[in-house]
Amino acid sequence: MVSVVALGLLIYGTVAGRDRDYPFSPMTQYAFYVAPNGEVASTQMWADTTAGTQVPVKLDGSLGMRRAEIENQLRRIRANPSLLRTIADAQQRRHPDEPQFVKLYIKQVVYPLHNRVPGRPYTRTVLTWTVPQ
Repeated sequence: MVSVVALGLLIYGTVAGRDRDYPFSPMTQYAFYVAPNGEVASTQMWADTTAGTQVPVKLDGSLGMRRAEIENQLRRIRANPSLLRTIADAQQRRHPDEPQFVKLYIKQVVYPLHNRVPGRPYTRTVLTWTVPQ
């Protein structure tokens, strides 16, 4: 009986689920096709701070968003970078005694493939957004 229920949840997640339905979410969040001569990109976020430093932004959910959410919403964020305001606000609210974000960068470490063999990675900046003061 448990197996039937688990199988039913997996089927539901695959057909109608969303990423937040983990572990019964669509399988697309776990794997996707990459062309033999395509590229694999790993998304990162960085921030310039009020202390004059550039720091990596933890995309582990502690500031309201995870890396997968940034990757999933990248098209919307490119169209409207002010959506990143949530992250700057969360930094201010959750870490008021730490340097605050003044500029956010979404970057990707890109691994080019040649016949499925990874080449030398490089970093590209996808977008920058200055936090309004």
